[in-house]
Amino acid sequence: MLKVYRTLRPYLTGNLWRFLFGISMLILVDSFQLFIPLVIRRAFDALSFGNATSTMLLKLAAIILLLAIGVIITRFLWRYLIIGISRKMERRLRKAFYSHLLTLSPGWFADHKVGDLMALATNDLDAVRMMMGIGTVAFVDMLFLMVTSLTMMVYLNPGLTLYVVLPLPILSIVVGFIGRLMFRRFRLVQESFAKMTDFVREIISGIRIIKSYAREDSETKRFSKVSIDYVRKNLRMVIIQGMFEPLIGLVIGLSFALVLFLGGRRVILATMSMGDFVAFNSYLGLLIWPMIAVGWVINLYQRGRASLTRIMEVFDQKPDIIDLPNAKPLDHIAGEIEFRNLTFRYKPELEPVLQDVSFDIDAGQFIGITGRTGSGKTTLISLLPRLFDPPDETIFIDGNDIRKIKLSSLRSAIGLVPQDSFLFSATLLDNIKFGKPDASDEAAISVSKFAQFHKDVENFPDKYKTVIGERGVTLSGGQKQRLSIARAILLDPPILILDDALSAVDIETEEEILEGLKKVRMGKTTLVVSHRISALHETDIVIVLQRGRIAEIGSPLELLTKAGYYAELYKMQQIRSELENA
Repeated sequence: MLKVYRTLRPYLTGNLWRFLFGISMLILVDSFQLFIPLVIRRAFDALSFGNATSTMLLKLAAIILLLAIGVIITRFLWRYLIIGISRKMERRLRKAFYSHLLTLSPGWFADHKVGDLMALATNDLDAVRMMMGIGTVAFVDMLFLMVTSLTMMVYLNPGLTLYVVLPLPILSIVVGFIGRLMFRRFRLVQESFAKMTDFVREIISGIRIIKSYAREDSETKRFSKVSIDYVRKNLRMVIIQGMFEPLIGLVIGLSFALVLFLGGRRVILATMSMGDFVAFNSYLGLLIWPMIAVGWVINLYQRGRASLTRIMEVFDQKPDIIDLPNAKPLDHIAGEIEFRNLTFRYKPELEPVLQDVSFDIDAGQFIGITGRTGSGKTTLISLLPRLFDPPDETIFIDGNDIRKIKLSSLRSAIGLVPQDSFLFSATLLDNIKFGKPDASDEAAISVSKFAQFHKDVENFPDKYKTVIGERGVTLSGGQKQRLSIARAILLDPPILILDDALSAVDIETEEEILEGLKKVRMGKTTLVVSHRISALHETDIVIVLQRGRIAEIGSPLELLTKAGYYAELYKMQQIRSELENA
């Protein structure tokens, strides 16, 4: 348990004294409760021996009332302090978890499901909070009450106490065994919950495809299987949990039976007063909670420890892409780019995606990149902002190896518009201003017009205040791309990359956007990745990739005169265009 608290110590910083005060209030609550049986004992003895008076009984009743008021006040204080601290700890841990996720490389997310991460950030974090809050309270409460109740019982009648505590060692052994089982089974429950969460997320994200293919029934059956697995693992957990209460109930029942029989005989034989007998039963009643709490505390602790282990496994992951010790920021980036003998593979055991790629881009040039599917285009442009790390001395910006430029400086200088545009569930205006939230509404509307998106916005009921669905589900593919282009233009980075970002836009709109883009980006480097030749004819240079290598490079006009891939692609698209217009 100490190891768990050491792990969570950074997230409890600044709350030590509040925490200790809360614990002291908890102990004070228990102390008040421990005094009440002694007051009752005195009253019963006085009544039994016939020396009770109204004044004495009134005085004892007033003491019990004052103790009850003390219990109310101190119970409120410990709940407010300790539960409040556990909530603050949860917030800090969740913030640290979220911040750490943002530092991890894209490749790590490819190997980990979103549902699993969501489960960690919800169910698992909640289990850790319960362990630290209610779990800590129950543990301290259980320990203090158990020790003090047993002490008072020994004080009242040592012999009778011995009979009561005889079953406890057996209970402890069984509880320890069941606790280990609970840890393993709860971890399986959390993993199954993560799987179910990821399944639901995927279904909701792909709802259009599911409906288009009329797969509602089959997906419901698939979900049923996942749900049944989750319930089955929970039921196995319930079996373990269900063993605690009957076991503890048996011990409690046996203890009360022994006290009634053996204690009752002592009262009959006058070796134990009626007041002692009543007080002893009261302390046994106070001992019931610690005996019950043993199972609950172990349950909370094992759940919390299993969840904390899963969370710490993510914290143990180190980002692959980080600032090197000698990395420096660039105050001004002109936009000159050089690829020098670049060979890149995603993993050492895999074949290279790019091989011996070398070319130069002058600052301010309008560059086109094309090639067949799988030729390495997206990989090439993903290496520029170090979404994946290239080898040393292979990619340079303004003569600086990008691995020696601070990531924040590098990425703030590069605007990337992917083909699969990601939009947030917010207003259209908020999405356009995402990269530059302090921009004026007028500036955002201006770039929207430039990206040929303004006409569409005028048809929305709330114009730019229209809230779009998750991932922009209420927009068409072309609208998403044009909104993403507007967002990138508003940022106005020294280097702008459009990765097939016009694939869902018609040719006429594409031409309007590209013509305007070349004007507005005058003097700034722009890279346009596209399969369509129509998107490349305004570029200064076109780089043609084939199987990870540069097959051709030159101006659009030069490449058309060669019998290469570019010329072949141009002819094929011309024929297709003529057939469509025929």
